[in-house]
Amino acid sequence: MKTLLKISKIINVIALLFLFLGPYGMAITGALQLLAAVIHFFVFFHNRLIHVYIGLVVVFFIFWDGNFGWFFLIPIFLIFFLSYIIHFQKIKIISFLKAEWNNLALFNYTVNPDVLNKYVPKGAELDLWDGKCYVSLVGFMFENVKILGLKIPFHVNFEEVNLRFYVKRFENGEWKRGVVFFKEIVPKYALSFIANTVYKEHYETLPMHHSIQEKNDSTEFVYQWKTKNKWQTIIVETEKNEVPIEVNSEAEFITEHYFGYTKVNAATTYEYEVKHPRWNQLIVKDFRVHVDFERVYGSEFGFLNHQQPTSVLLAVGSEVSVENKKRI
Repeated sequence: MKTLLKISKIINVIALLFLFLGPYGMAITGALQLLAAVIHFFVFFHNRLIHVYIGLVVVFFIFWDGNFGWFFLIPIFLIFFLSYIIHFQKIKIISFLKAEWNNLALFNYTVNPDVLNKYVPKGAELDLWDGKCYVSLVGFMFENVKILGLKIPFHVNFEEVNLRFYVKRFENGEWKRGVVFFKEIVPKYALSFIANTVYKEHYETLPMHHSIQEKNDSTEFVYQWKTKNKWQTIIVETEKNEVPIEVNSEAEFITEHYFGYTKVNAATTYEYEVKHPRWNQLIVKDFRVHVDFERVYGSEFGFLNHQQPTSVLLAVGSEVSVENKKRI
């Protein structure tokens, strides 16, 4: 987003230079201004002034009869109006995605690192805790979702289940700790389309259900999804009171990763930042896993059908934002 904003500003400055080259310069200025406006609209589509600018441009072309006359003043006004919007108005760049991630059920398995090596994106390496390599099956609620500041009808609250592993990347003298997703399952087509197109992720749209059942001294969280005509189910039963996630614990390692990495191909990796506060947890009393990993994730992960989770967590969750996508 910041790169697009810089491009918009550069185009606007070039357009202003052509303004003083007569009629042809005016035409070039107008064309470049429209290009800068489109870019700026994409970055700051929520800005009302850019909407006003585009509206005035439409009105101008509707009523312009081919002769300038006093109409000559309108393009001049539009040029400086857009310049003000681009260069002088202070606008906060909005996040690509804002939402709440709530009630995250995390089933964590230790695996041989050799299983994951081919999935590690360029520029990153496997992140281990206490010498162990983990993959996690995660079910949670995606709620109050806004994409580029907008709520998409019927795509505001829904379930997600993903299978992920953990990596780290060294940059500017510090380690960035992140996750890589094998597959992210959601019940909404629009999110799958946007995530797969913009972030080159691996989303799949499937029928899904969830439930939360309050009992006398516990709470039961259930996530279900239907793959190849068979329902898969994960269940976590927890105590009711939130407790902090301990520092330097396995639970902290699993939950405190703030970057996402996507392996586009052998030479290209996308990185994006996930911002959220430190999470609390609910102590897990019991859990059940009724998942055919081979059916859902392929034969390579069929071995998980015969393996019990090393640990199971229920993170309470919080508001999150996804931003700062870049290619590395």
